[in-house]
Amino acid sequence: MDLILVVRLRENIMKNSKLGIVLAAGALLTFALIAVFSFYNGASVIVDGESVTGVSGAGYAVGGAMIGVLAALFALVVVSLVVTGVSIFVMAVLALVFFVVVVALSPLLLPLLFVTGGFWFFSRKKTASAA
Repeated sequence: MDLILVVRLRENIMKNSKLGIVLAAGALLTFALIAVFSFYNGASVIVDGESVTGVSGAGYAVGGAMIGVLAALFALVVVSLVVTGVSIFVMAVLALVFFVVVVALSPLLLPLLFVTGGFWFFSRKKTASAA
C-alpha cells in the first residue's frame, strides 16, 4: 500500500516540475544546514546547560526548527478557523438584520408590490395556443 503511494507521489512530482524543483531545493538546503551545523565550530546548541556541537548539535537544531515550523503551522490553522467562524457569525447577523429590516418595512412596501405585480401581469405577452 505504501509503495503505491510512493509511486503516485513520484508520478505527480514528474508531471509537475515546479514541485520537484521545490522538493529538491528543500532537500539540498536541509543537507547543507546539517553540514554547516556539524562542521562549523562556532555553532553550538545549549542543552541542559551544556554546549552541544557537531552532528548532535545539528540534530537538536534541526529538530527545534521542525518543532517551530509545526507550531507556526498549527497557529496558522487555528487562526484561520477562528477567522472563518467569526466571518460566518457576522454573515448570520447581517442576514438577520436584513430580514428584520424587510419585515419592518413590509407594510410600506405592499403598495409598491401591488403596482409592480399589476404591471407585470398586464405586460405579459399572450402566447398563441396550438389547436
